[in-house]
Amino acid sequence: MTSRRDGLAERRSALGYSQEQLADRLGIATSTVVRWEAGRATPQPYQRPRLARLLRISAEELNELLTPRRPTGPFGEAGAAVTAPPFEEFEEFEEFEEAVEVPEDDVNRRRFQISAVAALAAGAAAEPWGRLAAALDGGGVDRTTADGLREATAAMFTAEEHTTARQLASRLSAHLDTLTTLLPGAGVHRAALTMAAGETAALAGWTAWDLGRYEEAQRYYRVARLAAERAGHAPLHALVLGYTSYAVAPETARAMLTAAQEHVRGPGYATARSWLCAREAEEAAASGDRDAAVRALDRALVAFDYADPEREQAWVSFFRRPRLGSMQVATYARLNHPGLGAAADRTLADLGGDDSKVRVAVLGDLAAGYLTAGDVERAVEIGRRALAATVQSEATMGRVRLTALAEQLPPTRAARDLREEIRAALV
Repeated sequence: MTSRRDGLAERRSALGYSQEQLADRLGIATSTVVRWEAGRATPQPYQRPRLARLLRISAEELNELLTPRRPTGPFGEAGAAVTAPPFEEFEEFEEFEEAVEVPEDDVNRRRFQISAVAALAAGAAAEPWGRLAAALDGGGVDRTTADGLREATAAMFTAEEHTTARQLASRLSAHLDTLTTLLPGAGVHRAALTMAAGETAALAGWTAWDLGRYEEAQRYYRVARLAAERAGHAPLHALVLGYTSYAVAPETARAMLTAAQEHVRGPGYATARSWLCAREAEEAAASGDRDAAVRALDRALVAFDYADPEREQAWVSFFRRPRLGSMQVATYARLNHPGLGAAADRTLADLGGDDSKVRVAVLGDLAAGYLTAGDVERAVEIGRRALAATVQSEATMGRVRLTALAEQLPPTRAARDLREEIRAALV
């Protein structure tokens, strides 16, 4: 006997789709199509309109293909014993899930929603049972869940400012697991979740780089760029290029940063543009191109006048006035610019009591800046603060700056003492 589910496979084949091709067009796993055609699962309601369009049939015809044929007698048409249908074919089972309630009280009545997706969005993906539940659930992603996952992604960037890379890495891995599990059933929210996954992968790459896992970082960056392409989201390309620019030679970094700036034009991206221009200034100065460095820094300062780090992309929330100032100091130090001392004083005042990881980069840049400006006493003072912040945060950017500072310290007693402290702490 030919089942209606066989008709689904025949319709797909008649249109020239393989199971993999149909799955790709629907944005789902191939195994899901296999299960549909084997009668072990049915498409979710939100998937059916698109599936019908792809198969060039009406919604009613699709329902016909998906409805199991009932046997005519107790042993079916061919005399074979009738096996029990899967759980999803029991309407009573679905109704039971929707009807579970807590006891009514005088205040309100709340309905439990048995949803692995909701549990994951709330953070259950950190546990193996949460990931398994989502895989078994295979359900769709609604707007509330999608928004929750986007907010959780943004929170990762905020957490990065106060969390060591070692601590953050496991949280990023769990969050990426959540997004990976839910993407096949994301439906109309697929682009949003793809962007969130790409941003998470980019931050995971940055964290891996911070931990010295350079090959792992590159793998994350590659998949983040792939996510940017799939989502058609240019700013995500800019983020990946910005992060990657720290791991390449100055000339290559300049090319990356120039390209990245093209991806963040227009309103709402002033902070990202300022960061990328300031990065270009640093790399141009490292290349010895004074004019290009000054021009890029001017663009960074102008863009920052329009920036709103707290309201723009989560991945630029770190880029506040002190960080821009420290990049200006780093650029001026490489150029031996006459404005170096004033820029360092201004940035130190702007930093105030900031206790985020950003202070590691800012203090490191300031120590090197004061040393270049000839203020050894101030350089040693700030260098010690940078060392304490680096040890606390375990940040690679601090280690890089302090290692360079130690090599440049003069042979005064205070400077020698700091050099030894740096070497002892960073072994």
